[in-house]
Amino acid sequence: MEVLPDFFQIKNLRKSLNISQKELGEKLHLSQSTISRIENGTIDPPYSKFKMIYEFLENEKRSRKRSKKHAEDILTPEIIFIKPQSTVKDAVELMTKYNISQIPILENNQNYGSITSKRIQKYITDDPAILNLKVTDIKELPFPEIEKSWNVKDISSLLINYPAVLVKENKIFIGIITDSNFLNLTNE
Repeated sequence: MEVLPDFFQIKNLRKSLNISQKELGEKLHLSQSTISRIENGTIDPPYSKFKMIYEFLENEKRSRKRSKKHAEDILTPEIIFIKPQSTVKDAVELMTKYNISQIPILENNQNYGSITSKRIQKYITDDPAILNLKVTDIKELPFPEIEKSWNVKDISSLLINYPAVLVKENKIFIGIITDSNFLNLTNE
């Protein structure tokens, strides 16, 4: 019989992969509470269930290691951002100056939302006075925040639903990743 790690090691492995208990439960058809009780050692699961969890996490770990590129390898270190009190006109000027189509709304390392050229176009065609509003009046959802160690496969799936992701190291923003960062991978 194969020797498996203890409950605490399972929890650490799951956390190191940035997988929530809920996500793990969904992938393995187990409830989040079952995962929690296994990790905390409050239930003694059948060997087969424990092995299934461990093997899934180990396979995920191996899969991620095969992906050699990580966020820190492809990010753009200079984050062009706008402050919450800035106007939509300020955002348009920044987008034009840097030839970008989206900007995070940041201040004091806090992510307040984002604004995109598509959103501005939608509003400006109805009312040009929108340029005088604060960006927070028409803001969109904040860009997701990830750690610099995330692999490109996971980042790519985020970019299907969001125009950009912000990269952090020690809770400080260190860069941004957009679709163009992925297009640059094909030139390497």
